[in-house]
Amino acid sequence: MGIDDKVNSLNILDQTYIIRKGSPENASDFSRLILISAPTFFPVLLGPYLHNLMETLYHKSGNLFSHEHVWFLKVQEKTAGMVLGYTGDEKNCEGLTTGLLFLKHFMEHGLLRKIVYLLRVHSIVDKVKKGDFYISNIAIYPEYQGKGFGTHLLRMIESEALKKGCTGIKLDVEAVNQKAYLLYQKLGYEVEWKSPSLVLGKNVFQFLRMQKLLFI
Repeated sequence: MGIDDKVNSLNILDQTYIIRKGSPENASDFSRLILISAPTFFPVLLGPYLHNLMETLYHKSGNLFSHEHVWFLKVQEKTAGMVLGYTGDEKNCEGLTTGLLFLKHFMEHGLLRKIVYLLRVHSIVDKVKKGDFYISNIAIYPEYQGKGFGTHLLRMIESEALKKGCTGIKLDVEAVNQKAYLLYQKLGYEVEWKSPSLVLGKNVFQFLRMQKLLFI
């Protein structure tokens, strides 16, 4: 394993896997998995150039969608899934830069209406405090789903959060996504609050903020 690899290599259902920190060459997998993580929400929020935007942000350092905040799960060297997360301190340091990169993208592609959408989302689901570790996105490719890999990514991120001195993990899940909700609940996450309805054009979304306390 390289220095950025998670020091953990296990065999699940006869498939050896490894969790490895993101690097720039994984941009294509990142953009595809981001869409899998929110197949309706992200296209509505970000528009038709979603993949281009995500790959651009992934390559850049110092923003909340950078490879610096991503871990990939690989099965026999093939990417099976990923998780994107960051601390409250990282959110405070990089949130403005991330917003400016979104703004630049919207202006370049004539998507100024999306700025309003982004502000609405920010007002509802973008609150992360010092001491929190926030899971922004987690996704597994369909052919690898149902094998426990999502659980192992979540367990890994708990370990990373503790290393960074965080006392809890938080995430937002769409209220209609019962499969994800039940997984989080099984792993010890509890609902902290339910967001008001978020109207983006003809689409209405609602999120559950879930949290799990970590004990050092």
